[in-house]
Amino acid sequence: MAADEAGNDLGAVGVPITGLAAFAPAETANVIPKADMAASPLVLPAAFKRLGLYKADGGPAPTRDQDEAIEFFQKGYQLAGDGTRSVAITLAEQNAAVQQLIEGQTPDANGVIEVSSNLPDNRFILLVVTKYRNGNEKRQQGVAWVSAVEPDQQERGSVEGAAVTFTWLEDELFNGAPFWQWGPAKPGAAAGA
Repeated sequence: MAADEAGNDLGAVGVPITGLAAFAPAETANVIPKADMAASPLVLPAAFKRLGLYKADGGPAPTRDQDEAIEFFQKGYQLAGDGTRSVAITLAEQNAAVQQLIEGQTPDANGVIEVSSNLPDNRFILLVVTKYRNGNEKRQQGVAWVSAVEPDQQERGSVEGAAVTFTWLEDELFNGAPFWQWGPAKPGAAAGA
């Protein structure tokens, strides 16, 4: 769809319809090369574990926090403070990959996890893909860690999820960036299309 006489284009509106999140060990072999980020279909390295379904209202919710700016004696001059980027996703599935991610360990031979009060100190590559109604996709990958887990209250007849906040970390695997983003664009399209 093209823009109308007012310059508005309904075809350029991002209406999320589905997506996926997955994680893998923070190793070079698990980085999807920039040249492959637009591939259709997107092929994940074998080490990636998918996190499954999200709650209907639990799709990716990105945040960008900024520390206080540094001000100078002369008015009108300041430097931006350090920033932090995060994304929260309310995971609906209670599968082994989700449990490993939020608890930081896998069950023993008896199927038991010795639960810790602390969040896991794990760093991993996180991939978040959002698919839109107009056929576009947004793909983000970078090194992250779990900075918060908020389990839902159990309600009869409702999906019990866990809101997991992932904080992106600046890492040399991604040239010092918190994450790489491709799109929103149509997968398989030529670069810059």
